[in-house]
This record gives sequence, C-alpha cells and structure tokens, in this order.
Amino acid sequence: MQKGLIISNISNLYQVQIENSIIECIPRGKMKQDELSPVVGDYVEIEELKDENKGIISNILPRKMYSKRPKIANITQIILVISLKSPKPDLLLLDKQLAYSEYLKIKPVICINKVDLENKDILREIHDIYETIGYKVIDTIAKEGKGINEIAKVLEGNITAFSGNSGVRKININ
Repeated sequence: MQKGLIISNISNLYQVQIENSIIECIPRGKMKQDELSPVVGDYVEIEELKDENKGIISNILPRKMYSKRPKIANITQIILVISLKSPKPDLLLLDKQLAYSEYLKIKPVICINKVDLENKDILREIHDIYETIGYKVIDTIAKEGKGINEIAKVLEGNITAFSGNSGVRKININ
C-alpha cells in the first residue's frame, strides 16, 4: 500500500501524486457505502493495480482541514486572484474570501493580474489596503509570464488552491 496526495478529481477519477509520479485511481466501493468521499487535497492510501499508473483508493488519512464548498482538504494556502480590468476588481468578494480563509485557518495570498491594463493608482490603492493589514500581494501579467516566479516561490512547501472570478486568468504553473 502506498500513500499519496489527491491533486485532481474529474468524474470520480482521481489523480494521486506519489513522489514524482501520478496514478489514476478510483475509490473503493466501501467508501460510497460509508458516505466518505475523497476530495482534492486528501492524503490517501492506494493499492496499485497491475495496469500501469492505475490504482484504487482504499483509505483516506485524517484531514487537517476540510471545506464543503468548494470540496477540498488539507490545503495550507489559497491564492486569491483578482484582475485590475476585465473583470474589474471585486473587493467585496475578495474580503469575503479573505474572511473565509481566516476562518478555515488557511494562509491567503492576493494575486493581482492584468496589472498592465489599468491605472497604477488603483493598483497602489489595493496594495495599500491589503498589505497594511498584513496580506502578501503579488502583481502579475499571466499572459506574459510576469510575476510567475514570485507565485512559484509562495507555492513551495504548500498545498495551494487558486480562486477567483471567471475571466481573471488564474495562473497555471506546471
């Protein structure tokens, strides 16, 4: 039996990372009877099948944190992505996300994308508001890859989720 981390779930097919490999798994039928579903972020025990890179999730290890909405477990940090334009920044939504992160005891990081498309005064104002109260704020231009190295640094040693409005262009780091 091997232990791994669920990194993706699409249609009850789970991608479990074990060291540097990814194994495609399905949950054991007993889990459905017990009404215990694995979620992204769960540490699990799997039994590898003879088929290459296939397995069965046999056990979910104890969770350090769990959120029902979105269904996610054991994350240590969340990157909240807003954009300066298209769509314009929704600071009320950002405040709600920050409050929920604090409630779950998850470290939030604010990522402001599309910083090249709007007035720098708005950018400075957002930095002033959130950095003053202790949040890390990172500026990016995802299309051009600017700020991605700084995002990569905050990802190190964390299990991280990204969240943001549709259209803010959440970052994909391979």
